[in-house]
Amino acid sequence: MEKGNGPCALVWRFGPESPGYGGLRAAAAAHGVALRFVTDGDLAARVGDLCDGRPGPGFAPLLLLPTTPALIVRGLAPQDGTLGAFLDDVRRGGAVFPLRAMVTPTSAGWTLLQLLQELAAEHEAMRHGR
Repeated sequence: MEKGNGPCALVWRFGPESPGYGGLRAAAAAHGVALRFVTDGDLAARVGDLCDGRPGPGFAPLLLLPTTPALIVRGLAPQDGTLGAFLDDVRRGGAVFPLRAMVTPTSAGWTLLQLLQELAAEHEAMRHGR
């Protein structure tokens, strides 16, 4: 991924073997979204830095990590329809991301681990009707 402030999507626990991988790549290309496939080595990096193409610190905390695929998008807006169009194309391409988020000014300063844990907790709460 190239450095910059353009649209990007951080992709967690989703790769070439995942159903819909080609659809995700096609949707990203169609919408000008740079994909960054994040790994355990990126967990201590700030979300905004990862979107800007900066490297993660290269170590993984020894914690219970969410294993559910996640898609974290920056630079597309719900107000003008660009976010919805991208997500619709991802879904039509067969990719499933139970955890989804937009990068906000607040979450841009969080570590990837913090954001993934928050998304996983929200997802679990919704699954159990809390």
